[in-house]
Amino acid sequence: MIDLLLVNPLFLFEDPVEAKLMTPYFPLGLLYVAAVAREAGYTVEIFDAMFAESDADFVAELHRTRPKVVGFGVLATVRRTALRLAALAKAQDATVIMGGADPTARPDVYLRHQAAEGQAVDLVAVGEAEATIVKLLSLLVTDYSFEENPVTAQTLIRQRLSEIPGVAYRDETGKVVVTERCALLQNIDDLPYPARDLVNWAPYRAAWRANHGSFSMSLIASRGCPFECAWCQKIVFGRSFRPRDPVSVAEELRQMKEAYHPDFVRIVDDAMGIQKGWVKAWRDAVLEKDAVIPFECLSRVDLLDADIVRWLKEAGCQRIALGAESGSQRVLDAMHKGARVEQIYHAARICRDFGIETYFYMMVGYPSETWQDLLMSAKLLRETRPDIFSTTIAYPLPGTAFYEQVKDRLPQDDGLVPDWDYTAENRLLFGRSQYSTFFYRRVIRWLHHEWEDAWIKAGKPAAPAQRLRIRLALWRDRLMVRVLAKLPGLGARAAGWEAGR
Repeated sequence: MIDLLLVNPLFLFEDPVEAKLMTPYFPLGLLYVAAVAREAGYTVEIFDAMFAESDADFVAELHRTRPKVVGFGVLATVRRTALRLAALAKAQDATVIMGGADPTARPDVYLRHQAAEGQAVDLVAVGEAEATIVKLLSLLVTDYSFEENPVTAQTLIRQRLSEIPGVAYRDETGKVVVTERCALLQNIDDLPYPARDLVNWAPYRAAWRANHGSFSMSLIASRGCPFECAWCQKIVFGRSFRPRDPVSVAEELRQMKEAYHPDFVRIVDDAMGIQKGWVKAWRDAVLEKDAVIPFECLSRVDLLDADIVRWLKEAGCQRIALGAESGSQRVLDAMHKGARVEQIYHAARICRDFGIETYFYMMVGYPSETWQDLLMSAKLLRETRPDIFSTTIAYPLPGTAFYEQVKDRLPQDDGLVPDWDYTAENRLLFGRSQYSTFFYRRVIRWLHHEWEDAWIKAGKPAAPAQRLRIRLALWRDRLMVRVLAKLPGLGARAAGWEAGR
């Protein structure tokens, strides 16, 4: 019997988008929780659903480990799966705890969820979970035993839960109680390194190399982001900025290099470069420790300058992902992006000067976006020519200003916002007065062909047949989106036809 089984509830086979991309990363949040719990003296193991074949694999792990507590790290995109597995854990008499962005944003949805055998979730860890999980394990594993007297233990635990910050639970009447938020950890360097040794990296390495020719892992160097993007869910780490010691981050990178030999690393901070001096100090430490591994990171167009990009390049940076979002200043302002269109052009130019690839995140369908705004986004992609880009249809996540803006226009399913069936499905779509989801899906194809055509005109090698294919697709998409933009009712009917096929 172990104290804590942590669960990554994403089954790759259930997610056609992730299965096609085949860029699997294990959630770092769970690895930090595992490291902290283990450091506190508790026995910890991990069930990773990523490459599992069915729920039966999870049940077998429950039988093997017989955990006292089962903890899940959950995003909105896997809520349905997490709740399904939670019911299986409850059937084995484990105490079930949910944590992560989505449970933090709406703990009542989890605590009130009814499975066939009753309520599947006992507790929600709200916000950063490291300190909370240790206190909960002390209460659930060390202080009281359900095996000795289940009724008495349950009563005592409920009395103590109100004293623990960052917890949501049901009281004796069934009412959901949320305690005061746990204070954000100010010195992240107090945390141990993520417990990567608990993960079986062999299938990750095999999947990455079979599909991309290289193996990638992830690392986080700071928590929080002070910027105000209305659609960004910062409900766990908050809008503070808490960087780690750059020397400690370089040391973690060195240890990863020696222990796991990744070919590439993804640094998952919300925005690299918030503190310019940190970037230089980290570059120096990476070079001193011989910890250079090719990496990619995320940043903002208003943070990058020649110094920062040069230092990142010297530390091993090969790609920078940037939230460009839109070519329209009006839309960027509506998003509270805090950046200007000309800064997108400037950032793309600096990265190209230093030989660093750019990945643009684009968004369509934000409230009040017009056809003219979409034309500006097409122009931006043609003129900046990012090396890679992806486009999402704007969707409102609970706990964001965007969600509060449109929550009255969200479809309801038994009183709850519906789940995704898989990641990137964009089911959290709000009722729009002008354009349909079908229209925006066509816009995404159109933008992609505008980008492809721009690269070919800039001299990118392409066979004559490929040039013709892209050109014909571009003409087709330009015509279709223009017709749908002028006749939005046609797009709505097409969407209905697609849904009925």
